[in-house]
Amino acid sequence: MISYIRECLTTYKPENIHCVRSKWAGVVIPIHGMGNELFIILTKRTQTVRNHKGEVSFPGGMFEEKDGNRMVTAVRECCEEIGVKEKDVEILGRIDDMYTMTGFCVRPYVASIPFPYKFKPNPEEVAYIISLPFETLRNVSPGLEQAELNGHVEKVPSFYYRGDRIWGATCRILLRLRWILHGKV
Repeated sequence: MISYIRECLTTYKPENIHCVRSKWAGVVIPIHGMGNELFIILTKRTQTVRNHKGEVSFPGGMFEEKDGNRMVTAVRECCEEIGVKEKDVEILGRIDDMYTMTGFCVRPYVASIPFPYKFKPNPEEVAYIISLPFETLRNVSPGLEQAELNGHVEKVPSFYYRGDRIWGATCRILLRLRWILHGKV
């Protein structure tokens, strides 16, 4: 299954969004599992982080000049947030850049993480890890919910998994990945 995902991403031409460098961010979409039983690793953010408090997200964060590019940012943040070793993050490809309601321009990289793996979430940033089955992603029918930021109301896609709301950019990234894989996950 990982080889199928790699093949799909190799032939896919992701959309690049040109945005202000100070708003660049990179995330990893970690895929973990064996055979056809794969999971996407998400994080539930703590209430103490600066941005996106208590939200479900991918491991990742703001670009720093020392990183050089957003892939380095994404991998560095993934290692910091969920306690994986850099050597264990195998980038399979990337998908379209996405804007967030908070103005970040996120570049998502899909990566394989070995199975089994003992994740060590950073308690300052991650309340807990969510393992979203690919099967759930394949079958989910997201709804639209209203979200407000600075008086601006927008309808955003969302769905729930085991009581956690997956919405906004995280939901859009998951749906884009599903579309790229042609719903065959």
